[in-house]
Amino acid sequence: MRSGRWTATLILSLAAAVPAHGQSPQPVAGKGSIAGVVLDSLHGGFLRDADVMIDGVTRAITTDSSGRFFADGLSPGSYQIGVFHPLLDTLGVSLSTKPFTLGRDSTSVVILSVPSAASLVARSCAGRPMRLGASAIVGRVLDPETLDPVPRAEVSVAWMQFDATKELGVRSTPRLLHDTTDKNGAYRICGLPPSLDATLQAKRGAARTAEVPVALGEAESELLARTLLLTKADSAPRVGRATIAGRVTLSGAPGGGSRVEIGGTDLVTMTNEKGEFSMSGAPAGTHVLNVRHMGYLAVTVPVNIAARDLNRVNIDMPRFVPVMDPVLVTARRSRSLDRVGFSERRRSGAGSYVTREEIERSNPIYMSDILRRIPGLRVSRVGGRDVITSSRGSGSFGGAGCVRFWVDDMLWHSIEPGDVNDFVSAREVMGIEVYNGGFGPARYTLGGQSCTTVIVWTRVRIGDI
Repeated sequence: MRSGRWTATLILSLAAAVPAHGQSPQPVAGKGSIAGVVLDSLHGGFLRDADVMIDGVTRAITTDSSGRFFADGLSPGSYQIGVFHPLLDTLGVSLSTKPFTLGRDSTSVVILSVPSAASLVARSCAGRPMRLGASAIVGRVLDPETLDPVPRAEVSVAWMQFDATKELGVRSTPRLLHDTTDKNGAYRICGLPPSLDATLQAKRGAARTAEVPVALGEAESELLARTLLLTKADSAPRVGRATIAGRVTLSGAPGGGSRVEIGGTDLVTMTNEKGEFSMSGAPAGTHVLNVRHMGYLAVTVPVNIAARDLNRVNIDMPRFVPVMDPVLVTARRSRSLDRVGFSERRRSGAGSYVTREEIERSNPIYMSDILRRIPGLRVSRVGGRDVITSSRGSGSFGGAGCVRFWVDDMLWHSIEPGDVNDFVSAREVMGIEVYNGGFGPARYTLGGQSCTTVIVWTRVRIGDI
């Protein structure tokens, strides 16, 4: 991906200006000041927390929540401004002004802007085929230990395309587009359709990132910028030396008791009464954070965990209020269950299956109310929780009586027995698959164990909100 220099759209010289951050400094006789704002045309807002460098000015200047910055007490003369931000690094864009003159007892107002999606797509995808649409996903792949570029990594976007014809009805086709990173770790995947729900992944050899959920809007030309952290290890590590911490709010309000898990690892924790959490021993790289709280919509958040930084993330969980159009939702649900392989496995005849329509007819309150109706499962009340075991045996952990849960394609790591019932409600469940005696699909079967496998698909993965 070629880097590009973009200049300010407007520079004005005024006798006075309103400074950023609510400051009201007294003007210094014979000196000048610079007031500016950085717009984010890509996302339709302001670029906050950007570093602003002014030639000859040594103080640290950062844009506020409205993209504003201010510098006063400057000697008259020629100045040039550069703006630095992780988004610009990911886009491969250098944002700066042309040199301009600052006069005595005056303020120069500077407006800079991140280019629009259409402009960035045109520059990034010049010479690339645009077969399926005018949108693109661009970014960089970096080493999580050193943050150096990772060249020759394959970055792919995968999704399911649905076509409807009178002759064949609705047909689903898996699609995959990919690119290889250059010496700067940059990639560009062009010609993507709008309204796209897909997954993004980087790999090199046996090392790979998590499959990160990505989405493109409905505009004719959309651009998504994403940096991925890819470890040099031969396979994705499950433990590491990094720490990730953050805060979970419930519809904007503090509250504890949320479950936070790093997908693909054994790391899972609960938030405290302030909604705060911290997990050490996290593997560096790009991962997916799964957050659940009963009564709130489960959240899946891509996170870049760097080895040398304290990684922080703030997550707000919206209250779960399903509003559904029966005709639209049924069609969407069917397509989504096709995408995750539920429908195909159900047609094979192996295992037991429960659909959303069957769940709605029984009107269960808890997920255990659904599972107690499935042959081969036993629901027992232990310590105030419904604990699900296999009725085909009574062995210890990993033995004939054990049950392994997978929720939305992620292995469920229990903090306490029966806690899956505390975080996944019956109204969230779109489909369930049950395979006895370790005879489930190879992807969901752990080697050397004959546990019953329960695969749960919820509205988060199926998209039925």
